Amino acid sequence: MTPRLCFITDTRRGTAGRPLAEVVRRARQGGVELVILRERTLPKKALGALLETLLPLREQGLKLVIGRRLDLARAYALDGVQLAADAIPVREARAWLGPDALIGYSAHSGPEARRAEKEGASYVTLSPIYPTSSKPGAPGRGLVWLAQAVRGLGVPVLALGGLTPARTREVLEAGAWGVAAVTAIGAAADVELAATEFRNAILENSQ
Repeated sequence: MTPRLCFITDTRRGTAGRPLAEVVRRARQGGVELVILRERTLPKKALGALLETLLPLREQGLKLVIGRRLDLARAYALDGVQLAADAIPVREARAWLGPDALIGYSAHSGPEARRAEKEGASYVTLSPIYPTSSKPGAPGRGLVWLAQAVRGLGVPVLALGGLTPARTREVLEAGAWGVAAVTAIGAAADVELAATEFRNAILENSQ
């Protein structure tokens, strides 16, 4: 089953100065099921070093994917990759990683999400639902847009962009399968509590 609570990393601004492994460990304790290592500016060696610190957390049931880097996904036997429009096509990643890999796609429209589904994506993130500090000045697309974008999709959708536990119910009601967050979890004063509040909001609205 596709995870419903995802933490997307950003070591430049999304950990409040704490080691990423510590943040991810606390996020997992709070209920995060999937972590996307999204560190676009880091070289391969640095990414590998980060992965070495995160791999032990998979023993706790955490699923770990990496943005774009199929080479590292294979080298470290990760659960999969997260792709986007300017990355390798989903179908090629599927051929590389096999039928059981988690292949996510970062979509920004319904048609883009449907293309990713047809190419074999396991799930898509749709963003931005609300204004987000990750992209200052960019407006959120809103709940009506989200509902229209997910209509007819056969793959799970993780809502992304400005999400909070209080907003979780409305994105689930609009058709999202789950939620993804960056600073709302990683930069929280209490990472475990933040993740727990997201998890509880998902559970409370999944009856």
